[in-house]
Amino acid sequence: MTNDVSFFQYVCLAFQGIGMLHRFVIFSGGAAGVNLLAGQVLYGGLGLSDGWQYGFSVAVAFLCGMAVSFVLNRRFTFPASGREARREVVDFFFVSLGGLALTSALAQLFFFHATGFLRALAALAPVAPSTETLAHVLAVGLTAIYSFLAHKYVSFRPGWALSGADAPGERGGR
Repeated sequence: MTNDVSFFQYVCLAFQGIGMLHRFVIFSGGAAGVNLLAGQVLYGGLGLSDGWQYGFSVAVAFLCGMAVSFVLNRRFTFPASGREARREVVDFFFVSLGGLALTSALAQLFFFHATGFLRALAALAPVAPSTETLAHVLAVGLTAIYSFLAHKYVSFRPGWALSGADAPGERGGR
């Protein structure tokens, strides 16, 4: 008898030992990479960067990253909710839009009202990033906390959590 483990099973086993927050950061970070890559393909490779095309490219890239984040976090980060996937998708979409708004607002706040702090922070880095980059990084980092909690308690909440019913004894895996 052999103990063959598929690559997919191996990945599942490997991530079981990592905490939920760590898995969220890993998979959401990968999704952010997809977002940036899709944007680069659209506005960098295909030239969709004039006027409204740039905003369109960024929006499509955001949706690509969000889709990857949903699939990976639903599969590997959060326990099965028992809710219909389409309801999770709708909640995920609105939580993600909230995260986008929060990131934008925080980045603007840091960039326009904390430039002295950002310059001091940049001076501590081995390679001095721009204040725009630091404001963006700080905003993304703070928004990650909101996103994790909102996806945990809204997007992937257990189906019984809002109904007042007793929790089921065992919820099926995905």
